[in-house]
Amino acid sequence: MSIKDIIKISVFLSIYGICAAQFEGNSCVLSDASGPGKCVKAQNCDYAKRLIQMRQNPQLCGFRRRTALVCCPISSNFTNKSRSEEKCQEYHHIRNVRPVIAFGEKAKSREFPHMAAVGYGDDKKDVLWACGGSLISDQFVLTAAHCTRTRDYGDPKWVRLGELNLNDTTEDADPQDFDVEAVFVHPDYKPPSLYNDVALLKLKKTVLFNLYIKPACVHTEEKLPNSLIQAIGWGKTDFYGDSSSHLLKVYLTIIKHQTCSKSYSNISERKLAKGIEDKSQICAGDASGKDTCPGDSGGPLQFWQSSSGELLDHFVVIGITSFGKACGVENSAGVYTRVSFFRSWIEDTVWPIS
Repeated sequence: MSIKDIIKISVFLSIYGICAAQFEGNSCVLSDASGPGKCVKAQNCDYAKRLIQMRQNPQLCGFRRRTALVCCPISSNFTNKSRSEEKCQEYHHIRNVRPVIAFGEKAKSREFPHMAAVGYGDDKKDVLWACGGSLISDQFVLTAAHCTRTRDYGDPKWVRLGELNLNDTTEDADPQDFDVEAVFVHPDYKPPSLYNDVALLKLKKTVLFNLYIKPACVHTEEKLPNSLIQAIGWGKTDFYGDSSSHLLKVYLTIIKHQTCSKSYSNISERKLAKGIEDKSQICAGDASGKDTCPGDSGGPLQFWQSSSGELLDHFVVIGITSFGKACGVENSAGVYTRVSFFRSWIEDTVWPIS
């Protein structure tokens, strides 16, 4: 916390005053979480510092001379949030507007403000949009590592945000193109091996969020959600079909590790030496053939998180579209990079501790 921040709090106190002011060391109760706390100097409370960084006011007790005293939570639950969780809280104070893929249905305008199209080619007027990604901060897009090393088209050069239909300028969308400044591939990604298929694209300009463009949250828990999961993308509508210019969405089901491993047991050891790894990969599909297809790579596997006491409605990315067999056939299963397994690497790259 800077001196300026302390002064701001002190000015706030001076103007508005504090009812039933408390002293340093007194007990207090956090109104937002109904938890016990203690009145301490603001600069000694990490919880208060995080709130100020997110442009929120900490709960004030009073002040000692010119130093603000805040109600700092005693419970460790308040102080052990990961950087991903902190940023999720920061990004989602403004509610998202909520209203690919084999057998997918068209996405609605502003339905997926975190969805990114990853483009290739040196000519900005003739970009090939061949992969997807997820905006997770104001400068980083999460995608698949295999989308960063293409033999025919080179490295990714562009990211488009706020798009709905890649070929239609009359749609209710706000497409904005960004240059890719840097590519970060996970250090353990070693093709042709299919493990650790995760990468980050740093954009040259900072993204300004609006109703059409806003980041999703990074999943941080090992346990997968029980809620409906979705995959989205501009990929082919079946294995031999054409790519969709309109963003598509499809609901999928998590497939048990044992079932998925059996399905991929005949893949060469060069690609899957240890079979499907449950700790770092997720299998999802549908008995009727709903699935992701070529061109959906890098896009999100996600679920919708309804508003809670701390957060408003938002999407949480649990997986990155990685690979599969034939898409659009019965009982097909796609494989997705498990995001939570790579949380530390993602945080260290996107939100490094200074």
